[in-house]
Amino acid sequence: MSDLERAAAFEEALRDACAERKVETRFGPALFNDTFSTIWNLNVLRAERPGTAAAEEIAAEADRVQAGLGHRRVILPPGASVLEDGFRGLGWEPDHFLFMVHRGDPARVETAHVEEIEPTMLATLRQAIVQEWAPQEDDEAVRQIIAADLLMWREANARTFAVVENGEAVSAAELYSDGRTAQVEDVATLPSYRGRGHAKAVVVRAVEEALAGGHDFVFLVAAGDDWPKELYKRLGFEEVGSRFAFLRTRAGRGRTPPPAPGS
Repeated sequence: MSDLERAAAFEEALRDACAERKVETRFGPALFNDTFSTIWNLNVLRAERPGTAAAEEIAAEADRVQAGLGHRRVILPPGASVLEDGFRGLGWEPDHFLFMVHRGDPARVETAHVEEIEPTMLATLRQAIVQEWAPQEDDEAVRQIIAADLLMWREANARTFAVVENGEAVSAAELYSDGRTAQVEDVATLPSYRGRGHAKAVVVRAVEEALAGGHDFVFLVAAGDDWPKELYKRLGFEEVGSRFAFLRTRAGRGRTPPPAPGS
């Protein structure tokens, strides 16, 4: 199994763990979490067996199986360039996920001020970040997004590392684990605290803890078209490949990834 395959398998195992039901299609499973049906990351068609199908065929299957949702979401296997072009041609919006694996020792970044905290301490930070990248969402939608975060953290055996000031987490990262593989995820910093090196510190602390805990594989996923991947390279992460997911909503783009974490 390649590094890209191992990292992607870890992500999909977590998605499976969060699913409340699964519907098999000829292209792969459609996963549903009816409690959080508006969260497109938990309600997807994973087209892992596309065969020779065209994007139009997979999109039609998504229309059929996801008919009860307010969105259509398809995850493609790595290297499906023909399908990627096809979905763009259909007007679906792409998300480019870049997989990066940590190599060697953690970068030399001061982490003494980073604490391990309970996820409940992230409420203010998560609400601020969600409202920043999705200002159109109402209070109930924000609540559901944060509740879905907590579900994923629980299923991923997550640990939370944060910079805390005046009793509030101002920058944080999650560390997901299955005992051997670890993923650094949900790196975020309050806007007023960016540019102070907090994101570097929480990421490096998470990596340190993963290695100290005996994990032999540590990775993260960055937006392929945004700048944080350059930060992660400086922290010892190396690109190993990427894959695409595509989204269509009734009223435009839908929920987008959170903003850059800030250094």
